[in-house]
Amino acid sequence: MLQNKKSPNEIDFEIGRRIKSRRNALGLNQQHLAQRIGVSYQQVQKYENGTDRVGAARLLQIAQALDVPIDFFYRVGDGDDPEHGDERSIEDFQIQRALAQEEGRELILLFASIKGASFRTNLLDIAKALAESDKGKRP
Repeated sequence: MLQNKKSPNEIDFEIGRRIKSRRNALGLNQQHLAQRIGVSYQQVQKYENGTDRVGAARLLQIAQALDVPIDFFYRVGDGDDPEHGDERSIEDFQIQRALAQEEGRELILLFASIKGASFRTNLLDIAKALAESDKGKRP
């Protein structure tokens, strides 16, 4: 029996699950994501439930809004830790993005030049506080 090409399938459900998981990890509600990608919150709900398929252009918008690479939605975990495979993918992407920016490379070099462990710890505490206060804000 031929499957209707418009009907969602297992991949659509998995993509929806990953959208919801990442959205929640960022502390965004469906309305916030909807505003970022130009759809209603009901449409985001349909994507997350897998009841509506996500087109390629829309998935790219979602990836950008959720600050993940597009393959985040398709990646298969490496097998050793299925619970955290997606989180490692996001961290890898963020590290690569930081290294691609001059400020990121400079920060890493400066951090590496700090000899005192307490100074490095203080700098990490400052960075964590700044990152937390900046959560959910978009330039």
